[in-house]
Amino acid sequence: MPDLLLDIEIAASPERVWSVLTDFAAYPAWNPYQTFEGRAEPFAIVQISSRDLTGRALQVFSAAIWKLEPGKKLELLVGKLFWLASRRIFHLEAVGDGTRLRHGLVFSGVASAWKSPSAQEMENLRPLYAAFGAALKRRAEEPAHASATEKSRPATGPGNRRTRRASR
Repeated sequence: MPDLLLDIEIAASPERVWSVLTDFAAYPAWNPYQTFEGRAEPFAIVQISSRDLTGRALQVFSAAIWKLEPGKKLELLVGKLFWLASRRIFHLEAVGDGTRLRHGLVFSGVASAWKSPSAQEMENLRPLYAAFGAALKRRAEEPAHASATEKSRPATGPGNRRTRRASR
């Protein structure tokens, strides 16, 4: 059962990274790969829309916020916990003047040995998860003096349907 975990160093405090990560409404402004709709609250249901690196829609699914430790840990759960579940994880750790973010996808449950994606399928997702991490890093490291207009400007690239509609 392969997992996909990536570490990234961000030159921003864990509090700043956490605020960017959990401000789901602002995702269209910086994240062209995923949109999270919902609230960052324990056990809340969040709708996630994913796109590939070209902007092509991949899937839309619902996830439950499984773990929420402000400034430290956010985990979203899809599936049946003891049978087959995937968890989208975000773990933050203070490192010097910045933050180490470990994020990725972890499978668990009785059926995960034969029903989870293959190692090759997980590796095919690596560029998308790396791009998500890079976009989060850029957003969290933005200067504090950036204007509200600059912060709300949509990310470059194809964006999502909300940002495309707004640009028409």
